[in-house]
Amino acid sequence: MKFLHILTGTVILIVFAVSGQYMAFGLELPNQEFDAQRMMYRASHMYLLFVGALNVAVGCYWHQFDHRASKVLQRVASFCLVLAQPVLVYAFWVEPEAIDSERLLTLLGCVLVLVGIVLSLIGASVSRIYGGKNA
Repeated sequence: MKFLHILTGTVILIVFAVSGQYMAFGLELPNQEFDAQRMMYRASHMYLLFVGALNVAVGCYWHQFDHRASKVLQRVASFCLVLAQPVLVYAFWVEPEAIDSERLLTLLGCVLVLVGIVLSLIGASVSRIYGGKNA
């Protein structure tokens, strides 16, 4: 999982850089009178930085828990964090064009990140409480 987080996070950081260039040169956002779409692109762009950096950080500090329940929670948390990345990339390309205030894909990506973090915290707590016991 360590390698997966670092690899996918690095890829998303590259996508972040490319999407920034796309916003600067591929779209005419600074010339628009309608600021809502430009702000939606910028917000979605920042979510890519957020989720990419988060996954690289998780990969850098990855430590496999010893406790069985902690391992399961850790794997589910990792799945959520990795899955949030393509969801937020897709949201970057789809939602700003629609100018939909609900932004359900962005919401889904952020909820996946939140669930991943909460499950990681619970897994770490269980691992500390029970130590290496495989109960």
